[in-house]
Amino acid sequence: MDTHAQDLAIAQSLINRHFDIWNNTDPVARLALFAAAYTPEVIVADYAGIASGYTDVNEMIDRVLTQHAGFTFTPDPVALNHGLGRVTWRYGPKDNPGLIRGEDIFTVHNGKLASLHVFLDSK
Repeated sequence: MDTHAQDLAIAQSLINRHFDIWNNTDPVARLALFAAAYTPEVIVADYAGIASGYTDVNEMIDRVLTQHAGFTFTPDPVALNHGLGRVTWRYGPKDNPGLIRGEDIFTVHNGKLASLHVFLDSK
């Protein structure tokens, strides 16, 4: 397997873990999963602000899940270009899973997600 294919496989695995975390409604169980996906200093920037570190990011997830009870994220495959990645996704309830669409631009550092910048698609 070439280096790009290996890096892409690692990034896809991390993004899968990332969305498993963001779809988990139990904040204690969710926090226990962070170390497998994120650097301790992970930064997530969305339209409402920037969260840094496990505790802040967990609180951000709570905010998003509370605002949209019953919604889940459904990611598409990742794209990777020399250490910078992106993943498009859909977010919505079971009867309209693509209600909200967006994209995360992410970086990987030492085999973990180090930063994610969230973009929402406007319709």
